[in-house]
Amino acid sequence: MDLWFMIKEHYMLLSVFLIIIVICLFFLLFTWKKYSSISKSLIIVVTIIYLIIILLSIFAIVFVVSFGYNA
Repeated sequence: MDLWFMIKEHYMLLSVFLIIIVICLFFLLFTWKKYSSISKSLIIVVTIIYLIIILLSIFAIVFVVSFGYNA
């Protein structure tokens, strides 16, 4: 099946994951800008959590495009 057709077929679910990734990237950028006023351990924990969320969202996008879902 064509990749573009599969993306068009599952665009709602893919857009949710893309929005999650964009929000996490925004918060990572915000945390990076406020680096001096936040404790270092908190920055490490927040960065790890956001990176895990981003990786899980990318995995979910690949899963949806590869295997799809029954709607």
